[in-house]
Amino acid sequence: MQQWFRFFRSIALVALMLGPTGFCFAQNPLQPSRVWSVGPLTKVEPVMGVSFGAGGATVDGPHVDSQTRSIFSATRSVVFAGDRIVIASRVGMRKIEGAQAPVGVYQLLSLDLRTGKVKNTREFLAFNSLQVFATNDAHVIVSGRNLMRLTPDLKDVGSLEFAARGHKFGDVENISPDGSTLGNATSPGFELINTNSLEVTELTTNPSTATSVNSGGFVTDNPYGYTDSAGTRPINHAECGGRPQFLTNDLIVETGCPTPVIVDLRGTVIKTLPIKGGFSYAGVAQNGTRFALQDTRKSERFVIYSTRTWESIAEVEPEIPGEGQSWTAFSPDGSMFVVGSPLKLALYRIP
Repeated sequence: MQQWFRFFRSIALVALMLGPTGFCFAQNPLQPSRVWSVGPLTKVEPVMGVSFGAGGATVDGPHVDSQTRSIFSATRSVVFAGDRIVIASRVGMRKIEGAQAPVGVYQLLSLDLRTGKVKNTREFLAFNSLQVFATNDAHVIVSGRNLMRLTPDLKDVGSLEFAARGHKFGDVENISPDGSTLGNATSPGFELINTNSLEVTELTTNPSTATSVNSGGFVTDNPYGYTDSAGTRPINHAECGGRPQFLTNDLIVETGCPTPVIVDLRGTVIKTLPIKGGFSYAGVAQNGTRFALQDTRKSERFVIYSTRTWESIAEVEPEIPGEGQSWTAFSPDGSMFVVGSPLKLALYRIP
């Protein structure tokens, strides 16, 4: 009896030492409240699927295209812009004069934030893909054949032509977490673009490929380092693979490690998240308070974390799981999270 008493007394002492935060991992994440769910938003198309495994390529039968096969496009296909949510949905292909191959036809849709109702639409053409980015002044940047700055209701307020600056090539793939800066790979070279003025700052003329940008430079994983106006310097942290992503101007999340880690620009480990396997980046709020990771260990779900406590605070599952990764985006203040695809898009309020 005395041995059992001593055992339970030890457990109680440990609990008191740890305090209420010591057992956060045992608490269930809060349940977000769904604001609305809409879809399909654009014309659906049947496609053939191809998957690659140990036995080679496997062709799946015809199925409705969810446009969610790419992890890369998951955070570049839907954004918040003021009182709207804007999505870029591919609706077909078209031959145009002067192009050797058909180009993609995309429909840009502006949805009412309160109801999910489509308020405005526009058509764009893109050789590869059409990507959308949310600025820090409630506008939208569209990256396709050129760069266009739009209002929430899809009206033109600025543009940037890559060829006009003497570049044969422009590739805008990343925006800083705070929505102030785009990264443009000019092949060779790299420049930053102010999202409000579309003014350009050249960083380097060396061949460069960015995995993520902040307001002053970019990070790459080949080799692992950070480049800004002062030059390139290594980030002294063991590379784990994957694509390092900025959460703030100073913090980076690496999802390719055995467990995701948060590091600063020197490579100092700030936090190791106590989770394993099957995670990828799924977005960050512009105010830097919350970010999301996709978890594919069981079924597709998104785990939302606080950058103040580094604890998971909520989980969201899309109504129609993505083929690769469903589209996701945070509202600027992190209070809302949109997830889904043109087939079914849902808005959630995060506690």
